[in-house]
Formats: sequence, C-alpha cells, structure tokens
Amino acid sequence: MKEDSLTRSERRAEKRCIGDVRVSLGTPGMPALPVTALNVSASGMYCICPTRLGDLTRVDVHIKIDEAEIEARAVVIREEEQHDGTWGVGLFYTRISLDDRKLICDLVDGNRL
Repeated sequence: MKEDSLTRSERRAEKRCIGDVRVSLGTPGMPALPVTALNVSASGMYCICPTRLGDLTRVDVHIKIDEAEIEARAVVIREEEQHDGTWGVGLFYTRISLDDRKLICDLVDGNRL
C-alpha cells in the first residue's frame, strides 16, 4: 500500500507517538492511577488501565516526558476490556494548555526525543 493511501485513510487529526511516556490518571476521591500509554497525541491518548473508569468519566491526566510534566483534563471516550482483564481506554483532552499541547506536538514530530 502506498504511503499517501495510508495518510488519506487516517481519520485522526493529530499525529501520534508511541514511546516511553509515564502517565497517571486521577478523579476526585481517587488516588493517582499509573497507566500504560500506548500512544499519545496532541488531542488525546490511548492507554491500558488496570480498572474500568466508565464512559464519559472526566479524569485529570499527568504526563511526564523527560523532565517536562504536563497536566491536562480529559474525558473517557472509549473503553475496551482486554484479554488479561485490564482496560484499553481512549482519552480526549478537554483542557490542556497551549504550551503543553505544543510540547506533545514536538514529541510526536521527533523534536524532543
């Protein structure tokens, strides 16, 4: 398949990065929950979570990339139970600073790795 065919078929507006990014999620009354980020973009992320959060749940997101720390608010837009009992969780950022969004864009473009 040609590269331009793959690009045209991509539905996401933002490029994604796959790499070693430390992420934790939190909700009011719940301690920070470490999750495994499978991919991260400037508009959201997909991660593996040990527990179900619930569709449309708002979560606080803490991302650590190198020495930089990013704080955001996100909403759960998708959950999929995995074979091992964990949950694949799609998050969409509802609140993130422009500087933090730019930092993620730089990471995805390879400028911060």
